[in-house]
Amino acid sequence: MPGTVLVAVLVAFGLISAATLAAVYQLANQNGRLLLRLDHLERRLGRDDSSGDDGAGRAHLLPALTTLTESRIERNGLHAGADAPLFELPGLDGQTVSLRAYRGRRVLLVFSDPRCGPCEQLAPHLVRLQMEHATNGLSVVMIGRGDARENREKARQYGFKFPVALQRRWEVSKQYGIFATPVAFLIHEDGVIARDVGKGVNEILALVS
Repeated sequence: MPGTVLVAVLVAFGLISAATLAAVYQLANQNGRLLLRLDHLERRLGRDDSSGDDGAGRAHLLPALTTLTESRIERNGLHAGADAPLFELPGLDGQTVSLRAYRGRRVLLVFSDPRCGPCEQLAPHLVRLQMEHATNGLSVVMIGRGDARENREKARQYGFKFPVALQRRWEVSKQYGIFATPVAFLIHEDGVIARDVGKGVNEILALVS
C-alpha cells in the first residue's frame, strides 16, 4: 500500500522519528483513498453520460467532480489567436452541424441554454445579427444544452434561422474552456478565434459591432 511503502522508505533513511510514523501513514492512506474515490466518480459519470440521461440520477456526483476535476482545466475561455476546436453535433433539424463546414466564413459561435434568462434576452439580437450579416460572410451558429424539446421550442419562439446544435452536458464548452451561458466566440475565416470570449449580452454583441 502507498502508506506502507512511504513509511518504510522514511524509516530506512532515518528521516522521521517513531512518534510521527502513525501520522505519516494515515496521511498517505487518506491521499490514496482520495485518488481512488476520484477515479470511481469519473468512471461513474462516464457510465451515466453514455446512457443519455441528463436527469437527477447523477446529480449527486457533480459537486465532487466540479471541485476535483474541473478545477484543473481552463474555465475563462480560450483566448484570441487560439485555434477554434472543431466539432460535429446533431442539429435540431436532424442535420449534423460541423464547424469545419464554415471554413472561409466568420462565425459567431454562441453557447446557450433554453433555461437561461440572459440567453432569452440575447435571442432576438441573434436573429437580427443573422439577418444583417447574411450576405457579408458572417454566420451565427448556436450550441445549446439540455433537453432537445426545450431547445426546439425556443428556436420556434424566436424564429431562429441559423443552425442550433445540441451538446451533451458541457462536451464542447469544455473544449472552449468555459462553463457558462450565454457566451460567444468570434471565429475568423481560417478557424482562429478572433477575440477573447464574450460573456453576457453586451459583450457578445460587441464582438461583431
